[in-house]
Amino acid sequence: MQKVVLRDTQMALPTTAKLFGAVGLAATGFFTAELIPEKLHPGAEIHGLALMAASFGLLLGWRVIGMHPGKGLTKAVERGLHAAIYLLLWTMLFLGALQMMREMMRGRYGSPSEALLDILAQGMRLGSEAIQLDVLATLFCGAVLSAMLAEWAWKRWQ
Repeated sequence: MQKVVLRDTQMALPTTAKLFGAVGLAATGFFTAELIPEKLHPGAEIHGLALMAASFGLLLGWRVIGMHPGKGLTKAVERGLHAAIYLLLWTMLFLGALQMMREMMRGRYGSPSEALLDILAQGMRLGSEAIQLDVLATLFCGAVLSAMLAEWAWKRWQ
């Protein structure tokens, strides 16, 4: 007997909700990342953080915010908050990886596992310095606004 597999083609198709969610969260990631360098200690050099946060925002906005539109405003706000948390975690991991690479070039690590574990430590240390009220407010308000715009776009061009 042959097995019939049905695919949900709606998941693969680009929609306006995905586009609005992706562009909105990319802009949120960019503007939030622009606030971070002034919060870090003077020795922390981060180049390209804003573009990387915008890239993470583009991907997460497409996959998290725009994935299931049309379920109401409260679900849109929930998706926006989830996307903001994911964006925060990915950006902290990226910061940790940047600092780990910098320390690796100085020959600080004795083994690869030590370097990989230090990614988490560096990310948490830099994240605790960078997470201030203005950064969090920009991140969460922008993500919720992006989710609300994605919900509006879905209703508008359904």
